[in-house]
Amino acid sequence: MVKISCNNYGFDCSFEIKGNTNEVIKKYQKHSSDEHGIEYSQEGLDQLLLRMKN
Repeated sequence: MVKISCNNYGFDCSFEIKGNTNEVIKKYQKHSSDEHGIEYSQEGLDQLLLRMKN
């Protein structure tokens, strides 16, 4: 299980999601695009999640 939140990218936003990696990435991509107007790549979010594990 992984977790990502807008705070990871410095947003003052309480959005947070937990789940399997692919589910989390897809839902975070949708949220960041819809709410913040920013599109993150699959690879960029993969790297973020890898750094958070270490």
